[in-house]
Amino acid sequence: MAGRGKLIAVMGDEDTVTGFLLGGIGELDKHRRPNFLVVEKETSLAEIEETFRNASHLTGAPMVGPPCPLTLPFLPVRRGFLAREDVGMILISQALAEQIRPAVAAHARALPAVLEIPSKDHPYDPARDSVLRRARGLFAPDELR
Repeated sequence: MAGRGKLIAVMGDEDTVTGFLLGGIGELDKHRRPNFLVVEKETSLAEIEETFRNASHLTGAPMVGPPCPLTLPFLPVRRGFLAREDVGMILISQALAEQIRPAVAAHARALPAVLEIPSKDHPYDPARDSVLRRARGLFAPDELR
């Protein structure tokens, strides 16, 4: 990755993801995996969580979908945004983050940064944002003045 920046990944409803794609964040990595996930009514919770996490067949997590054609069948490529070295930030709609809250809350590394964003149908609620809660815990109220 020398000389290249990190990607922004986005997960959310069709309108949210389309807006970011029109803004130019859409990319495919060398294994032809996109840096976005459009969540529809028929998208399973397992698929959402696998796309977010470090899910991989090698760590015992079930593999969703066929393995990437560019890899050996017994050595599938990790699919989760957290596992990708080319992703520096994950934007996830807050409503979607609520569905996979344990996975979002378990992420403690600095990169990729996880930011919860509003969607068209669900306004942003700072009380439910786990990242904001952690940031508030770092500072005493007197230090913020």
